Amino acid sequence: MVARAPGGWRVRTRLALLAWHRWFGLGASLWLLLLALTGSAITFYDEIDTWLNPDLRTTGEVVATSDAPAPLELAIARAQEALPGFEPWIVEFPHAPGRTLWMLGHEDSGGVERDFQLFSHPDDGRVLGWREQGRFALDRRHVMDVLYGLHVDLMLGPVVTWLFGLVSLLWLLDHLAAAWLSLPRLAAWRDAFRLAGPPGSGRRRHDRHRAPGMWLLVLTFVMSLTGVTLAWPEASRDAVGVLSPVSGRLDWTMPPAPDTPRTIDIDQAIARVQAQQPDARIHSVRILPRVGAYAVRTFDPRDVDQQGRLWTYVAMDDGRLRGQRHDRGESAGDALFVWQYALHSGQAFGLPGRVAVFVSGVGTALVCVTGVWLWWRRRRAVRGTGGGRAFRSTTG
Repeated sequence: MVARAPGGWRVRTRLALLAWHRWFGLGASLWLLLLALTGSAITFYDEIDTWLNPDLRTTGEVVATSDAPAPLELAIARAQEALPGFEPWIVEFPHAPGRTLWMLGHEDSGGVERDFQLFSHPDDGRVLGWREQGRFALDRRHVMDVLYGLHVDLMLGPVVTWLFGLVSLLWLLDHLAAAWLSLPRLAAWRDAFRLAGPPGSGRRRHDRHRAPGMWLLVLTFVMSLTGVTLAWPEASRDAVGVLSPVSGRLDWTMPPAPDTPRTIDIDQAIARVQAQQPDARIHSVRILPRVGAYAVRTFDPRDVDQQGRLWTYVAMDDGRLRGQRHDRGESAGDALFVWQYALHSGQAFGLPGRVAVFVSGVGTALVCVTGVWLWWRRRRAVRGTGGGRAFRSTTG
């Protein structure tokens, strides 16, 4: 017969979950610490980057000096004069007085393609400056983009993004283990949120690890869940699609048309959209030569964040409207996915939401550090006593 651990199924389950929580924490703490700290920083990406680079991100005026902004084609032409070979694929409009046009694109120099962000004055299209995207440099120009890149994939590509998705999935499961371990008896649930014991005691060290995790449990659960869906978008959509249809942006399914003549320029495409939506406020325009269309993004009452989620597609050759779709879509599956970035970034609830995400990142970093410190202290105690019984008696 196989001997069973004493104490019944509850004790055995608790010991198994304790082992999982301990070894997951030790294996994932470095990754979670990195994701938490970089995530907290980029929650305020726009504000910090503007503070670091006011010459690029602002015009120096608190109000526009011109009633009519410069045509985008003029701004693009001046960008190409300043940075020969530059081809934008996104032009983002300024969303507040005194802000600049923000172009993302690539430049082909000697067969080497590099990505750039270029900033222009909206009143006359003159170039204020640019910076290389994806460059690892911790100067004021690039540090926020580096933090963003580290958070997404360590600036190493899709394989690391997939790895971060796996870490997020395991972290999601670990929330269940942590909740079970922290709440062995529902009648004593308040103890899980308290810092008990005298300063310097083992109980106080344990509570410094447990209590912050419980305070932030709902927030970090959302961060782990959205981390999975953002890192594994196709797998997540396939999984949700079993229960509810999930559609995608229209350009994902448009047939390739790379030879479409660009008869209609970007300003004419915007005019076509504004003729259909006179009160539309434009967020950005994507230039999609692969499918021969412009994607004009506008703000809409259905938006769940500040990204402008209504997409209108205008043909480059004749200016016809090829389709329109809001990211909320028509199904429950679409509605679920439009919330993923909004929740992960905190933008779904404005400034309070972003503050909450920032706090959850700092709290996660604290839990990682206190967890490793707690394990180290207990490991030293086990070595000092020479047995595993002392270790077990100090856990839980």
